[in-house]
Amino acid sequence: MLPFTEKTLFSRKSYKSLNYLIISAIWAITSYFIGTVSIGDYIAKFKKVDIRSRGTGNPGASNIYAEIGPVYGVSVFFIDIAKGLIITLPVVLLEYPIWIATIGIIFFLLGHMVINPWGKPGGIGMATTMGAGIVLLPMGALIAVIPAFLILVITRRPSYTGVFAFIATIIAGWLVHLDLLATTSVLILAGAVLVKFQFQYRDLETHK
Repeated sequence: MLPFTEKTLFSRKSYKSLNYLIISAIWAITSYFIGTVSIGDYIAKFKKVDIRSRGTGNPGASNIYAEIGPVYGVSVFFIDIAKGLIITLPVVLLEYPIWIATIGIIFFLLGHMVINPWGKPGGIGMATTMGAGIVLLPMGALIAVIPAFLILVITRRPSYTGVFAFIATIIAGWLVHLDLLATTSVLILAGAVLVKFQFQYRDLETHK
């Protein structure tokens, strides 16, 4: 029979592990439903614009900006960034293991890009990835800001800027934070964004 102190310690560890599993399950479900909410689609519907058949066909900030208006595009951008903050920031502030945020990210992507019970999958997810990157790799994101802005000014291509920002955030974040799980989480998001971007614009070229 275990001594009282060891038995108590074992019980506390078991309780903590079970608590984390319950939290991760709740976070996965919450993140999934956050992923299914496409703000751009709601704004387009409100403005009576079929955003899926206009411009790039993407209900993200850039296409909303171009097809509906700057105010709406900027609003979608910041709301999407907020979604990235929502699925990561509480985990960090409450000092839960980062793997809970990683699970949230995976389920967010599932709702955003794959299975959406309310309609078509959402946009590319670039702004949301930025929000998550700011929380998980804050110094990396800060380091990437100025060069990313310069690339945007020079190229005037948000897609190129976004790709550079992701790569710079991941590399700088790893070098500064040395947090493999946080870096991997941002890498998963960035990879999903780039894959979605590639397929979406390939389809756009096909249907021209």
